[in-house]
Amino acid sequence: MDVDNDGNHALGKVRVLELAGELGAYTGKLFADLGAEVIRIESLDGDPTRRQKPFFRDNPGEENSLRYQYLNTNKKGMVLDITLPEGREIIRKLVQNVDILIESNPPGYLDKLGIGYEQLRVINPKLVYTAITPYGQTGPYKDYPYSDLTVLAMGGFLYMAGIENDKPAQAPDKQSYFMGDLYAAFGSIVALYHANITGEGQFVDISLQESVTTALENAIQAYDLEGRIQRASGSVEAGYGTYCCKDGYVYVMAAMGRNTHLWDPLARWLIEEKIPDAESLACAQWAEPEYRKRKESKELFKQIFERFSRQRTKQELYEESQKRKVVIYPVNTSKDVSKNPQLNHRKFFKAMRVEALGGTVCYPGAPYKLEKVPWELRKAAPYFGEDTGLVLLESGYSKSQIKSLAERGVVYVK
Repeated sequence: MDVDNDGNHALGKVRVLELAGELGAYTGKLFADLGAEVIRIESLDGDPTRRQKPFFRDNPGEENSLRYQYLNTNKKGMVLDITLPEGREIIRKLVQNVDILIESNPPGYLDKLGIGYEQLRVINPKLVYTAITPYGQTGPYKDYPYSDLTVLAMGGFLYMAGIENDKPAQAPDKQSYFMGDLYAAFGSIVALYHANITGEGQFVDISLQESVTTALENAIQAYDLEGRIQRASGSVEAGYGTYCCKDGYVYVMAAMGRNTHLWDPLARWLIEEKIPDAESLACAQWAEPEYRKRKESKELFKQIFERFSRQRTKQELYEESQKRKVVIYPVNTSKDVSKNPQLNHRKFFKAMRVEALGGTVCYPGAPYKLEKVPWELRKAAPYFGEDTGLVLLESGYSKSQIKSLAERGVVYVK
């Protein structure tokens, strides 16, 4: 992999063209935050995430969506109508000097416009062309409409999130999109290594459904080998599940088959604290899974444990449980996460002033720390059309040509 001239960024010489909407934006961000030059193409209607809540200080506006601001850090922003012949010609010129193209259009859409993979690979044989779609480029579902909800359902994740006979539960914040975008970034970087070694680019086909299905842990194996359809365990037995505490909830896992190495220290702790009826938890029958699954057993454990837990905060329970080798974890809210001592010790959250918003935004940082490869927030998400003129100038267009393109609605220049 090339390194930029001053050696500061591992992806400093990588150039990415992002012809994506909400889907695919995180893929581009992962490259941009490690130093790649990422040029994000928006239509004249604007990126749909610009209109999504939450807004900075609850004030809707073209630049104010916090989702847009998060997904597009460190990118250049260009506004271009690819449905027009001159717009497509701009794409062809840009592709001459691009390593990776990311797109999330319906299968075949860019081919019909003359800027699909087969057309662009003629211009740039080393091009890595990554397409992110709900069901992939082939198969009976490839043209079906989609949403995060439908893809989570089709990938099996929605059913897994339910408990026993309860309705399925949807994970928040479009998790299927992030899953697909992560695999798109991984597939793209592998393909880029291959292109650097062989001189040959390739098509990278990312399916959201397949990305979601990889997150099912051992559910497929459980069905294949045991004929068992797996769901979330919830509170299927005493000492296993979510319980109330003083400031919210904690998750307890004190039962594991007939092994009592998790149960016994919890029972001793409750007895030491003189919790009423805690002595009953030390009886031998609690070691039997079938006994713990009884309704009356679950209710009894809940009564005893919550007499104890409701008097303590989730953080107090967590810290003391770690000392006692008891498995109790806080069910953290976003407020808890933002104040978490571990995350703040490692300086996970990064603050940056965003001029478009007239204020400072706190961003989640990178979920990795590379000793010799920096990750940094260098630039806020681009204004609408902020870099259109610059990118066109760098591509050989004159100022008069750029002005003409803008006047004819091919591009928008801020």
